[in-house]
Amino acid sequence: MQLRRAAEIVNSKENENTIVYYQNKPVTIVTVDNNIGTAYVKSVDENNRFEVNLEDLSENH
Repeated sequence: MQLRRAAEIVNSKENENTIVYYQNKPVTIVTVDNNIGTAYVKSVDENNRFEVNLEDLSENH
């Protein structure tokens, strides 16, 4: 995922409704670190939170 798109999702009022995928699992983006190209995400199913590279996220399942 591109940094610009990730930032759009985070800044959107509908952020909680925008599902992206990390390793084929649905997550929501909590924050984006512009400096190092990572995102802090929350899993939809298990409520875990972790940091991932933006390039590992996708909007298509």
